[in-house]
Order: sequence, then structure tokens, then C-alpha cells
Amino acid sequence: LALPLALISQNPPAPPASQAPAAQAPAPAPAPGANPLIDYTREIKYDGFTLSVVLVNSRTAEVLFQPSMKYSMRAGSAQQTVLYIQGTPQKDFDLTTAFTIEQEGQTMQGTSTSIKNFTNGKIPAGQRIDGIVDFTKKVDIAKPFTVKNGKGEVQFVLTAEGIKALGQ
Repeated sequence: LALPLALISQNPPAPPASQAPAAQAPAPAPAPGANPLIDYTREIKYDGFTLSVVLVNSRTAEVLFQPSMKYSMRAGSAQQTVLYIQGTPQKDFDLTTAFTIEQEGQTMQGTSTSIKNFTNGKIPAGQRIDGIVDFTKKVDIAKPFTVKNGKGEVQFVLTAEGIKALGQ
């Protein structure tokens, strides 16, 4: 799972091997619901590229975005479905920013906004992609839904804990 820069920057670098601390007991696994990115992220796998798709909500907005954008993303995701899209292709990739969501026989078209390199066309290997896709309707998170992009798709089936954490 590729983590957005906002998360990577929160982890201090490991000490040099010469200063490594003595062996410690492994950290306990996070409790269910402790990491909103795990709870609300799915991946679309392509040849040479994995696209992370995050369902933006009050919990994920806190982790993904800086204060000014965090508040607008939290407010927007309360009214409509918002996806955060992120990935770095390992080889040149022909990206389409056309995303749809299918739920219970209904299809919604998304509107894409680029944060970085989230544009239709060839994306060079190693170029990070960041973008937002807004949908006019809100999906029912208690029911499965499928996000489609180009030839790839991924189904979201949220856990009972993930649904409860959002107050639904």
C-alpha cells in the first residue's frame, strides 16, 4: 500500500545501523479502525502500476490533508462521495481520469481534479499521481460499491467497524 506524503512525513527516519536500538518486542498490530487509511483504502492493480483509491470522509481527511484543505474535504465528503487517488507508476502509464461508481445497478460519473499529474494521457514512470474525484451523490457505505477506472476496478465493502466509525 503506497502511503501519501502526509503519512510518510510523520514517520521519523530510522537511526543509522551503528546507533540502532537493542532488539525490542514487535509493536502490537493496530486495533480495527485505528488506521483510517487501511479501513477506507482499496487498490486498483494495473500492469506496472497500483492506484490507491481512498474513500474521503471525516476520518481520512484528517490524515490526508493539511488544515485548510482538510476542512473543505471533510465538509465536501459529508455531502457527496469523494475519492482521493494516489499512485506512482513503475513504468510509463496511459492514465484516464474518468472514474465511475456502481452501486445497486446505478452508475455515477465522477469529476476529476488534479493535485499532481492527475491528467489524461501518458504519465512517465516514477511520477507521483495525486487527484480528487467528486461524485454528485453520496454512496450508501453500508452497501458494497465498485469504483471503475479504465480497465481496472475495485469493490469497496466496508467493515461494520468502518461504517460505525463514521456514525452510520
